[in-house]
Amino acid sequence: MPDQAPSPDRAEVELELARIEQGHAFRSSARHRKLLRHLVQRALEGDQAALKESVIAVEVFGRPADQFDPRQDTIVRVEARRLRQRLAEHYRGSGRQAPLRIVLPVGSYVPVVRRQTPPPQASRRARDLCERGEHFLRQPLSLHSLQQALARFDAALQLSPDWAPAHVGRGRALLNLATGWYEPPGPAAAQAGAALDRALLLEPGQPVALALRAAIASQFDRDWPRARALFAQALQAAPEHAFVHAALGAHLLKHGLFDEAEQALQRARQLDPLYVNARSHMVNLRIAQRRYDEAEAELDALNDVAGPSIGSLGLQAAMALWRGRFADGVALYRRTCEALPEVPMCRLALAGALAADGRLAEADALQAQVVAEVPPDRLSPYLLAIFERWRGRPDEAFAQLERALALREPQATQIPDDPSFDALRTDPRWPSLVRRARRP
Repeated sequence: MPDQAPSPDRAEVELELARIEQGHAFRSSARHRKLLRHLVQRALEGDQAALKESVIAVEVFGRPADQFDPRQDTIVRVEARRLRQRLAEHYRGSGRQAPLRIVLPVGSYVPVVRRQTPPPQASRRARDLCERGEHFLRQPLSLHSLQQALARFDAALQLSPDWAPAHVGRGRALLNLATGWYEPPGPAAAQAGAALDRALLLEPGQPVALALRAAIASQFDRDWPRARALFAQALQAAPEHAFVHAALGAHLLKHGLFDEAEQALQRARQLDPLYVNARSHMVNLRIAQRRYDEAEAELDALNDVAGPSIGSLGLQAAMALWRGRFADGVALYRRTCEALPEVPMCRLALAGALAADGRLAEADALQAQVVAEVPPDRLSPYLLAIFERWRGRPDEAFAQLERALALREPQATQIPDDPSFDALRTDPRWPSLVRRARRP
């Protein structure tokens, strides 16, 4: 059996196999215990002929030898994939500190045994700082909460530089700073990617790090095939992790894959009915589908679960504009700006609402004030395009959307489905813009 030196002896492998069979991930699956034991024991015996799909189908799953056709019957491939998922779950949980790791490589039925290097441990103080950083990441997103989170993770890394969870937390905080335009998005996303790469070097297969790396590939690198491959790795590592399913759903939505997005978001909700991000993404999905009544119902449910937040207030304001309730939109955006005085993008959204309500002089004055105060690298062309659309200047709106594409603004993939741009859809420039937003 392939392995790493020093080679584990048979007794060690048998002991690890027994540990796996008794672990939580395998306790309820006699089928996968049987399959794993067959593969490991045949490999230990050097019986490579028994590690073929046709033999496994007969010896493990009871298929008739003279009737089994792998082109019609995929049981071995399906159960091998599920076995890999159970092994990954085991080594994330009760097998995390096991001295050996049994792996079934994709595309093979020959198991590999590796000795595990114990992951670096963090000091008690560093673990405490990471827990506090996670607390701030769970607060309603704001510049203050993200800065507080980042400070805690950075302090943890000063104490324990090789603690993977601190690198994951740092990457997550930086990515939120980038997507919210609290920091210049490009540099902040690059720093986030570096932190996540370090986490994956220290802890390969870390599911949150993989999902966040996929988000960067999707929104900033505009490399959707790579993003999907990273999401697939995250799901294989953590098939029961609500965060991973919700993140996948959010990015499927950004690429216009509504049916797949709904499946992923519903799965996240099944795994964690109170997970706020999954519910928030579902609101956005209903908006993209123009199912506004359902979006408002989802938003009411979100407010019940998480309490009214700045994010939900902004969604209510935007929906008021899309449904023609312009005065309501102005009032709601004013409340958002009062709650987030340090975020100039709120004032830019308010300027758009004022323009939609016909208050053009106020809108122009507020927009000019924001543009004068905010450095160019922190001013979103996407939001400027929304302002210009409500202002009734389509040429300026298209120019800002072109800038958003050229700068690879993280929101640019949402252009085709954002109701804010519905008035631009009949313009002959629109089809080209949509193609490039989805297929850079």
